Amino acid sequence: MRIPAFLILPFLLTACAPAPSSNSSRFDTTRLGFAAEQPAQIEAQTMALTEMSRRIVVQTTVKGVGIGAAVGCGLAVVSAGNANNCIAAAAAGAAGGAVVGHIVGQRKVNRRVESVSPSAVVRTLRKTNTQMALVTDALPDRLAAQEVALARIDLQRASGALSPQAYAKSHASIMAERRAIASALLETENHANQATANLRAAQSKGQTGLDWHISSTAKLADEASSARSSIKLL
Repeated sequence: MRIPAFLILPFLLTACAPAPSSNSSRFDTTRLGFAAEQPAQIEAQTMALTEMSRRIVVQTTVKGVGIGAAVGCGLAVVSAGNANNCIAAAAAGAAGGAVVGHIVGQRKVNRRVESVSPSAVVRTLRKTNTQMALVTDALPDRLAAQEVALARIDLQRASGALSPQAYAKSHASIMAERRAIASALLETENHANQATANLRAAQSKGQTGLDWHISSTAKLADEASSARSSIKLL
């Protein structure tokens, strides 16, 4: 009986394949392979989070301008969207003596437009919240992997399979990563707190519609603080 070639081929390939190497150096057995087993993407994620939170601080910084009614406009708050209409009204009122003049009215409006752009802050906050979720989802697994690695090198050192120098180097590498993550989360927390303070300052000057923004930045600070508290640095 003739056996079809397609049934024989897999066995031939298996027989010809090189046998796995059973040799390993002392260096191979003492290496953690920590980064290779689970790439440290969490560091890049926390750095991205910090940059996004810094952007919120910039967007919420009040440039020393007040918010109030523009001369001749009769509005409690003049937004960037209706500033031109207000200027036109001021110019029209100037003819009747209601305002000093178009130029003066325009300057008043420019000083009284919203000091914070709510829509811009919303967009950045949503991106930052998404990034925060990525960090909080990935952090527990990364910390767990680090604990496994720390237990492994402790055992290797106790059994003499790892020299004191190699142990110190491996331990320092893991702790350096933890410190970098904790530092990024602390910076994010500080940025979120500063943004909250900025938004409250804008609100105190008369800008409305910032309640959600204030709540969201405060929540971001709490989440960053909570994530940071889960990291053991000793």
